[in-house]
Amino acid sequence: MVSLGKGKLGLQKYKVWAMKKIMDCETSTPKERGSNTQPEIQFDWVHPNHRGPNTVLLIRKIVADLILHHCQKRVLDLPCGTGSLTQMLLDRGLDIVSADLNPEAFLVRGGSCLRVDLNHVLPFRDNEFDAIACIEGIEHIENPHLLAREANRILRVGGKFYISTPNTLSIRSRLSNLLRGYPNQFHYMIEIDLETDLERPIAHINPIGFLELRYVLSQWGFRVVSVHANRLYKRRSPLYRLLRFIMLSKGKKPGATHPLVGEVRKTLLSDPVLFGENLIVEATKKGDVRERT
Repeated sequence: MVSLGKGKLGLQKYKVWAMKKIMDCETSTPKERGSNTQPEIQFDWVHPNHRGPNTVLLIRKIVADLILHHCQKRVLDLPCGTGSLTQMLLDRGLDIVSADLNPEAFLVRGGSCLRVDLNHVLPFRDNEFDAIACIEGIEHIENPHLLAREANRILRVGGKFYISTPNTLSIRSRLSNLLRGYPNQFHYMIEIDLETDLERPIAHINPIGFLELRYVLSQWGFRVVSVHANRLYKRRSPLYRLLRFIMLSKGKKPGATHPLVGEVRKTLLSDPVLFGENLIVEATKKGDVRERT
């Protein structure tokens, strides 16, 4: 997905790019496309400076597989971005509601996208969805507790909440924090508009690690059932393996105080958390919660 790290200017460029992709698909002829079939839309675009595979597309594919595995039928895709997850699930016959703060970037042919702000109460009925996919959204919002509370309200009991976010507790991110003062996929949290020489809003405003995310979810009626990563970094690195060995020797006493505490410690020392680039957390709604537990 296009980087929004350039603030408003980056978002404007993204909108221009997205509209150009739509226009290219609508105006090109079958001969120009080289076949009689509809052209394949490139949903998640990656900045040329990005190294490696398309991070967001990998995440959406994993979440799609999880949703299909659990046979969930009515799904909210928020934020849906250009619509790649929506398209994956529509192709499998699911009932999808797509929503985003910038619906003009939505590329699904014949589909619709609602304008929804994750910083506000969500415009959906109670117990409306079997699953919610929040891909790379929670690090952009002001109040994760509001999102978890609203997710609890609009999900049925037993429904799934899938959240992905940059992994701030990987060994790589911890080293970045130590040496630079910020985790991977974040920065000094200041950007300057070169035209006005003034500070402008940034995209990633809320780095949230697994421990905080698990706590927020638990307070609003969810239980984390699995944690995945889009890809693993340096799992076989001698330095990273040494650091993991040291970490395994820490926190044993607190982890033994209660099975739930031990479960959290085990997840904290797992491959997805220690080596994952982005985390994908799967949580189940245990029951309706209107006030913090």
